[in-house]
Amino acid sequence: MDVKERTMAVYRGEEPDRIPWLIYDSLCPRGYMARMLRNKGLGLKVSAPLWRTETPHVKTETRIVGNICYRVFRTPVGKVTMKERIGLREGAGGSWIIEHPIKGPSDFEIVEFIIEDTIYVPDYSLFTRAEENLGGDGIVFVWAGRSPLQEMQINLMGYKMFAVSLYRYPEMFESLYRVLERKADERYKIISDSPAEIVNGTDNINSEIVSPKLYEKYIIPFYERQANLLHRRGKILEDHMDGKLKSLKNLISKTALDAVEAFTPPPMGDLTLSEARAAWKDKVISLNFPESVILEGPDAVEKQVLKILHEAGRGDNLIITVTEDIPPSYRWESLSIITEILEKHGTYPLKIK
Repeated sequence: MDVKERTMAVYRGEEPDRIPWLIYDSLCPRGYMARMLRNKGLGLKVSAPLWRTETPHVKTETRIVGNICYRVFRTPVGKVTMKERIGLREGAGGSWIIEHPIKGPSDFEIVEFIIEDTIYVPDYSLFTRAEENLGGDGIVFVWAGRSPLQEMQINLMGYKMFAVSLYRYPEMFESLYRVLERKADERYKIISDSPAEIVNGTDNINSEIVSPKLYEKYIIPFYERQANLLHRRGKILEDHMDGKLKSLKNLISKTALDAVEAFTPPPMGDLTLSEARAAWKDKVISLNFPESVILEGPDAVEKQVLKILHEAGRGDNLIITVTEDIPPSYRWESLSIITEILEKHGTYPLKIK
């Protein structure tokens, strides 16, 4: 099997020849390093879009001063602004929102207008080209856009304003949520008609910001509806859950997701692979190697890889990945160690003594 075949076998509930081992394309070293790692089995997980976005009645003004990007969104019902820190050092993410569009109740109507004005125009050409270029060296997937709850938390409000809005402005909160939900439905309809097989919900699920109560009320029904649509077209739905999940594990088991993607075990997460496998027997676990271990050095990396393989049992429903930023100076050594161990011990079914 090539990387794509073994990865899709796991997603489809079939048996691979080896445990799939992939890295987000944007995190993979380039040149000689990439060639050496990929020749030993490391595959790429590549994202590609399925639509382009238009907002015909919104004028966006952008101004960059130093490492701060200022944006103004002008609409017929008013304007909102946001600030973003850009040019962050590699390994720390590319940017960070430091002032969100919604700062108070007067901003809700304007943001709702912007969302409703957004038009998604299907365009599968970039996705098709990405699949042709990658071939069997990995998988191409689509980011579906965040679930409405996480879009509000991360992109539109920030966590403080989210909490304030939830309790002080419940009618505005619910109105905005429903607008986001309708737009998400439009995106998923485009995805359902597309050539994409793997669909990622684009969240950053973490129990510290998505409580069990919020998860049950908002996340479960949202993905139930999207999964019903996608499954009729034979597609796989996963969600990016890279945070602490212990208090959500039973609710996640009830969610209509095929895969928990970016699952991160301790020391960064709070749920072990053994516990996750016991809770999510019918789901694929696409595990993110905890990046903090990489900072501890080669011995810690080797120990962590072997621990993962020990907890994986036969290796059923398991994909091992790197989905989070690794500081550049640590990439070659750490990825080499993981690749060599998986090359030696990663044959399915696993037989780790």
